[in-house]
Amino acid sequence: MGKFTFIFLLFTFFSSHFVASSLGKKQSDVLGQFYKAKQKKFSSISKSYFKAALENVELDKVILPQDGLKEKDWINKLPGQPPVKFQQYGGYVTVNESAGRALYYYFTEAENSKSLPLLLWLNGGPAMASVYVVNMTCQ
Repeated sequence: MGKFTFIFLLFTFFSSHFVASSLGKKQSDVLGQFYKAKQKKFSSISKSYFKAALENVELDKVILPQDGLKEKDWINKLPGQPPVKFQQYGGYVTVNESAGRALYYYFTEAENSKSLPLLLWLNGGPAMASVYVVNMTCQ
């Protein structure tokens, strides 16, 4: 790549960064504007509290039997990983059986669960794998 091309690309990169940062808004600013708009007298934003609609739901149809699922989801060893001193589980939690929807979960017990009772729940997305690695390696 020529010197001129390199300088041009570098200039374009830095100028686009400055334009984006000068025209963009921070998340905290946008959230603050949302809260202020919500407090206005004639706001169209709902101020009602969330109320779960469980009156017409039969819980015995929603909560499926859990017999033997913990043992079935136990992971003895992950491929390429050294042996560990804690239990780990992975499997699917059925969310909507009629629609065939389920969420995958991976759970590890703490080595000393009495002094370290912590649960970290990460919902998917492409970036969640890197967040998981950072959180599991930094102690």
